[in-house]
Amino acid sequence: MRRTRLATALMVTVLSASLAACGGEPAAKPSPSPTTKAPAKVKLVFGVSGHKTLVDTYKQLAAEYTQEVPNVTVEVKSWPTEDQLAAAVDSGEKVDVVLTPRADVEKFAEDKLIQPVDTLLEARNVDFGDKYSREAMEDFSVDRRLECMPYSVSPQVVYVNTGLIDFEAMKEEELPTPSFRADGSLRGWTLEQFSSAMTYAAEHNKGVRGTYVEQNLSSMMPWLAGAGATLFDDPLAPTTTALGDSAGAYEELVAALNQPNVLASPKDLGGRTPFQAFKQGRLVALTGDRSLVSELRATEGAEWDVMPMPGGNGTTGDYAGLCMGAAPADPDAAADFLTYLISTESVVKMVRTGHFVPVNSEVGYAPVFTQPERNPKNARIFTDTVRDMQVLPEAAQLAQLQKVAAAPVRGSLTAEEPEQIEEFAAQIDALSKTVFPQPTPTTSPSPSISPSS
Repeated sequence: MRRTRLATALMVTVLSASLAACGGEPAAKPSPSPTTKAPAKVKLVFGVSGHKTLVDTYKQLAAEYTQEVPNVTVEVKSWPTEDQLAAAVDSGEKVDVVLTPRADVEKFAEDKLIQPVDTLLEARNVDFGDKYSREAMEDFSVDRRLECMPYSVSPQVVYVNTGLIDFEAMKEEELPTPSFRADGSLRGWTLEQFSSAMTYAAEHNKGVRGTYVEQNLSSMMPWLAGAGATLFDDPLAPTTTALGDSAGAYEELVAALNQPNVLASPKDLGGRTPFQAFKQGRLVALTGDRSLVSELRATEGAEWDVMPMPGGNGTTGDYAGLCMGAAPADPDAAADFLTYLISTESVVKMVRTGHFVPVNSEVGYAPVFTQPERNPKNARIFTDTVRDMQVLPEAAQLAQLQKVAAAPVRGSLTAEEPEQIEEFAAQIDALSKTVFPQPTPTTSPSPSISPSS
């Protein structure tokens, strides 16, 4: 495995996440220092992908940077998807700074399409302390070098139609009920509490079902992670799924999903997408990432919040990082611009789009992100759950894994005996080995044989 833990020396200055007394933003601190050398006139290309609102904000940041540093012009080039952006870079597209999915970092580094940023950022007094988790830093490191700076993260959480569930009534009936914080926000739930809440809501609201989970491995993974399953043998360079070792968690999840009215069928959706059914109050719960927030806020009369995956043991998701091209127009100018992008001030502007979850936890726990006056009340879950997030393999591997594992996944969801689920989990593990690179067997030298005397 090429990726290893960052050297301890990389974890420099520890900075506490103190927040402003008012204004809802992290307390003002000096931004990371750029180089003192004024670069000659240079044009940088910033490669990005994503929602139009995000791309527009990247362009705003680039324009503001050009005003601050007039001899540097930043052109933002965008692609509709991260896969298309990665393909463009792979085919030789010139970028000085590029937004890169975690899964592409190692390949880009091996192909010398990017260069390490640790030394460049240390020279600019960038803090790698409390604001960035060790897990995120490791995920963007290759051979003990930080190749890219962790930037955004997309954990899967559960959106809940709170208007469909009377939790106080559930508690009075002594039913398994999710726990609450002192401020009234939902804290978390066990699998038993989840299925109890889904069944209760369906019984008390005509035409309502608990949730919808597509019968494929990608859709199942955040649920399995929440239940306590370890999904892969190696989180950064998997050679197999590890569901056979987590058969107990798999069994508990299937049992919870198979409780009355918990799972909706395609027929129950009545031609709606799962998200449409959720917005219309036909589904009590639905998994999703932060990108659903803005549309739900615009849905009149909606009562909703977010919760961690049932079980509370984790979730799935992915990171994106900011990388420097291997041959930028001006290395110092590119490093200065990257430093500007990861500054607290710039990250706050990204957060305000409503489509961005920062890796920078100083911003992630600040009111500018949690927005306590608006739904979701439990917004801190997006940041909390990252600590136990299992990252997914790159898209092509995941698509192939989903294809080869289709039959045993469907079988597991209808299994009636725990032994059957164990068998299906073992089948998924065996089939997954046809998708991931397998370690090359090492051959031991043959023992020498002394000639007979």
